[in-house]
Amino acid sequence: MKNFCLLLLLFSFYSGFSQSLPINFEGDISNADFVDFDGGTAIVTTNPDPSGINTSPSVGRIVRDGGAIYAGSKILLSDNLDFSELTKITMKVYTTAPVGTTVKFKLEGSGPPVEVDAFTTVSGTWESLEWVFTGTENNLNEIVFMFDFGNVGDGTASSTFYFDDVDQIAGPAAPVPATLPIDFESGVVDTDFLNFGGASASVISNPQMDDDNPSPTVCQIVRDGGDFWAGSKIFIEETIDLSTEWHISMKVYTTAPIGTRIKLELENASGRTNLDYLTTSTGTWETASWNFYGQANDYNRIQVMFDFGNIGDGSTTSTFLFDDVMQVTGPAIPDPIATTLPIDFEGSIETTDFINESGGIAEVIPNPYVDENNPSATVARFVRSGGAPWAKSKLALTDFIMDMSTVGSFSMKVYTDAPIGTTLKFKIESNVDNFADERDAVTTVSGEWATYTWDFTNQDNPIYNVLTFMLGYATPNDASANATFLFDDIQQISKTASDGSKQSLNLDDISIYPNPVNDFLNITSSDASLKKITLFDIVGNQISVVQPNSKETTINVSQLPRGMYIAKISTDEGTGSIEFIKE
Repeated sequence: MKNFCLLLLLFSFYSGFSQSLPINFEGDISNADFVDFDGGTAIVTTNPDPSGINTSPSVGRIVRDGGAIYAGSKILLSDNLDFSELTKITMKVYTTAPVGTTVKFKLEGSGPPVEVDAFTTVSGTWESLEWVFTGTENNLNEIVFMFDFGNVGDGTASSTFYFDDVDQIAGPAAPVPATLPIDFESGVVDTDFLNFGGASASVISNPQMDDDNPSPTVCQIVRDGGDFWAGSKIFIEETIDLSTEWHISMKVYTTAPIGTRIKLELENASGRTNLDYLTTSTGTWETASWNFYGQANDYNRIQVMFDFGNIGDGSTTSTFLFDDVMQVTGPAIPDPIATTLPIDFEGSIETTDFINESGGIAEVIPNPYVDENNPSATVARFVRSGGAPWAKSKLALTDFIMDMSTVGSFSMKVYTDAPIGTTLKFKIESNVDNFADERDAVTTVSGEWATYTWDFTNQDNPIYNVLTFMLGYATPNDASANATFLFDDIQQISKTASDGSKQSLNLDDISIYPNPVNDFLNITSSDASLKKITLFDIVGNQISVVQPNSKETTINVSQLPRGMYIAKISTDEGTGSIEFIKE
């Protein structure tokens, strides 16, 4: 989810002095106060067009020439920005870039960064743009300017941007935190919701009052355009204690089809966890429940995304009512039970045996596509629903994998409607030591079962005892048919011609450290030269590329926001992707 936020790589060394809002460039800011990064150069200069809404003699200017798609500059403020009352930032902008150019305004500091986009509506004249930061916490004191975000600048007029009068003003009312349970009969009003991605929440009279929900007042969310992850969040006054009541339940009404996905996310300033619920009725109230057993007790926001994976159209099937949000008692989630190879899902594996991470959801279901290629009655289903490009699910084995010199390949049947050529990543890991290796296969059919193999011949053993599935690796996590994969009949076989391509993640060959990292990430190869290293953010966007052509390199990640990332490493021996964590 873009909440799922876009993560950026920024340079962090400060040479100027801290400032305060408003900023008008009439002596309050000098060139030394700007901190440029990744191809952006900022100065204070003469207003190129002192007319219309801006006749000021001096303005700021940023020229983007090469570098990264997020090139820009930033300024350190003397105090944290407080959005409890003034929730909007405005700025005058002049550029000859095309109408619709993205202007990203980002805030950084001691807490997680927050960013909002605006889009130009004119070209060749001054206009005032605004960014709403409702609900942002009071721990950010750096303002970051990223003009024409998403493109690499070329130093021309269309990569040149003038800006002025950066100010914090009144905007939408800041949300007032609520307390659980929430029944919408008092206390919660429309402005207490923070909407995103094309969803709009409002407290209304219950239009579907009946015996299942006689409450006079409910909340309504309408999704109209926007993104597949559109939703709304409400702030909770105190952190949610999940130690004894770990189920969150709420009543839901919609005329959307049975099986509509409702994603409920618990969030705090530093992270989030989410679960999915599929509706079981249409045109009637039902009680949905999400089991957050074992999760932390420091979440203070509830975020709901109805019909996750689809873009709303404002119709009745994109309209959702909900009520009575509360914590309830319920069963715990059983601990995963390790299994043995081969795995056929005919009673040997339960859904709770899967360990889901980063947006991957695996479960055991009846085979919906029984045919001669797979007549099995039961299979596993893997859905990429939100999260990271490396969304995954794991199965632990009772014993270490043996005999990999002679039986070093794995085969598995897979069914998906995703396009031919979709990556199926298969990984073997150790939950005892830090060992891992992975291979890729690519789909050769769509809409039918096929058997794929991954060749790990001559891997060290016995060190691996976990199977990790990253099916549809680095493709959209929208829970659609293209993000859904059935798999079955996992077995260890003798060396065979593989549909996969080797991924060099043997820790004896490639080292990445420190991991987690704060400032500088070191990557070394004990054998082949590092030809190319590409960094990807959490939504799969390319951040930067380096070509060391040596056995070691160091990458500055000092301003990469906290979270998980991917370094795709290419050598003469192959290409592999290694995850690393920025603290």
